[in-house]
Amino acid sequence: MEAATTGQRVADGLVPGQEPREYERVVRAAVSAGQLLTAIEVAREGLERFGETGGLRQQLALALAQTGALAAAREVLAAGRPGEVHDEETLCLLGRVHKEMWRRAADPREADAAIQRACELYGEAFARHESYYPGINLAFTLAAAGRRAQARQCARKVARQCAAAARREGRPDNWLSRLAGARPPADAGPRDGWLLATLAEALVHLGEEDEAARHYRAAAGLFEGRWRDLASMRRQAREILRFAGRPADALDGCFAFPSVAVFSGHMVDGPGRPRPRLTPAMEPGVRRRLLAQLRSWRVGFGYASGASGGDILFGECLLELGARLHLVLPLPVQGFKRQSVLSAGGDWERRFDALLPRAEDTVIVHGGLGGSGGDATAGPCELVYANRVMTGLAALQARALDLELRPLALWDGEPARDRGGTASAVEDWRARGFTPVVIAPAGEVRRAAGAAPAPAAPAPGRGSGQEIEALVALEVIHFRRVPEHRWEEYHRVFRQGLAGLVGRLPAAPLAVEGLGPLLGFRFASLAAAAELALAAGEWAAGKPWVGDRLPAELGLRVAVHAGPVLALADPLLGRAAALGAHVQRPQQILPAVPAGEAYASREFAALCGAERIPGVACEFLGRRPTTQMFEEAVLYRLSRDR
Repeated sequence: MEAATTGQRVADGLVPGQEPREYERVVRAAVSAGQLLTAIEVAREGLERFGETGGLRQQLALALAQTGALAAAREVLAAGRPGEVHDEETLCLLGRVHKEMWRRAADPREADAAIQRACELYGEAFARHESYYPGINLAFTLAAAGRRAQARQCARKVARQCAAAARREGRPDNWLSRLAGARPPADAGPRDGWLLATLAEALVHLGEEDEAARHYRAAAGLFEGRWRDLASMRRQAREILRFAGRPADALDGCFAFPSVAVFSGHMVDGPGRPRPRLTPAMEPGVRRRLLAQLRSWRVGFGYASGASGGDILFGECLLELGARLHLVLPLPVQGFKRQSVLSAGGDWERRFDALLPRAEDTVIVHGGLGGSGGDATAGPCELVYANRVMTGLAALQARALDLELRPLALWDGEPARDRGGTASAVEDWRARGFTPVVIAPAGEVRRAAGAAPAPAAPAPGRGSGQEIEALVALEVIHFRRVPEHRWEEYHRVFRQGLAGLVGRLPAAPLAVEGLGPLLGFRFASLAAAAELALAAGEWAAGKPWVGDRLPAELGLRVAVHAGPVLALADPLLGRAAALGAHVQRPQQILPAVPAGEAYASREFAALCGAERIPGVACEFLGRRPTTQMFEEAVLYRLSRDR
């Protein structure tokens, strides 16, 4: 489906009407739902149709900033008429945009300009409207700008406003302090939680950490299960403490966060297995040990496959404890059941079917050579790929909420005989610096022993034909505006420029395809693929072609993916070639990518998390339409982790 229809389709078929208010409503709803590309598209159309009106420009800038397109957000804001809006919501919205710019800016001068502007916007909102939301954000931005005395002064005023707000809501004067040390009132809720968190943050500015801790604990009790909100509270507290030169983790104990577990375990023994490994008789003991381990870690999120035996036991234990289960399958459900569930007999199929609808989501890691129907199978390379994607998704979840990642294996300790099993997963974890806890089916619980973390193992399957590769697609935007008599200059500028970038990569590409506006690269190294994607975007942003009489509006967009491909020697071309659905994946993603950006598939982002690639950040964007029919893929924005 064409990217131009994104806004209408994501908004459930709603086409904005003839009024600017309809555009503003659709844009606000899209931003709130995280549909940022929709918001950008509809906002731009509204500005083209109606010109400057309401908050469309501000909403557009916010959506751009949240995708990480900071330069575009700055340009949009600079094009607006100064002083056009003074309502509290819009001023705070603009302040939020500039605070996000400050957090993301690599250049200290850009960071300083962004935080100073955020101070001005929150300051105007606070002066005009006298409410604690812009006030506490003003205190934060003042402290971030190094103006700590003013930040403390502002924080004192906010603390008084919190008490006044409590009185207006019918709370007694000492309600805030009582709530911090006692059971919350029956009607207390998130709004009261934000009031408490705001007061706690003000007290951190004032150096009253003990009082701040009491209020943070009370707020955390009201926000139980709202981990993003709690992570935001903790991040703000850490940053303020850091501004003051105090230990950044001094208040971490106020927030009881869960952990994230990623699991791999043996399947239940089939009939006639010569050496018992996981028998039905062992199940009660395994269940008890799994429950005890998960409780001790306070696991709130778990990632596993769904095979008979360890996987299903883990999932059942996780749900029994009220945690959220994420299933990651190497095949579509019917094919997976045939390969990994039905052969065990007993009631494992019923238990798998009961687990499936209770999972938070089910990710199908597929698209390789094994087929896509009920007769599909997953080979060793695809099983290793699914395990790594599962580990990476768990790592991304942990990183997004600043939680601990806990690898857990149900493993008999025997070395791997085939790639893709539990021993292989433990080996993979060790190679990537993780230290899994191992539960032996027969009884003991121990940490998996091993030497110091080894470098990442080579992609499995090399030499056997099927390999896990990273794939990068670069598309030159507005290539049609290059006149034919300038194609030679275009070819020289782009090929030489990219050749220079490739020469500085940590690993050379396996292959490069294309001569015109679309180039494709294949890598054995995820790190090299990520670096090319980021470096190419940075290089293109400098407009290296302007001096060669090429159109100034030329740009670049990038899509990256990783997955198993079949590497073959091509007798026609006299070199290696690759086959498989994963090879085309980056090109299917490209139309969703804005100019100047690099988007990654969920699989690529997950593998980056599993590999712990330094200096690379993957920002979740949500579902976006691709060129594959009727598909909305989960995509991430690739950026540098400063």
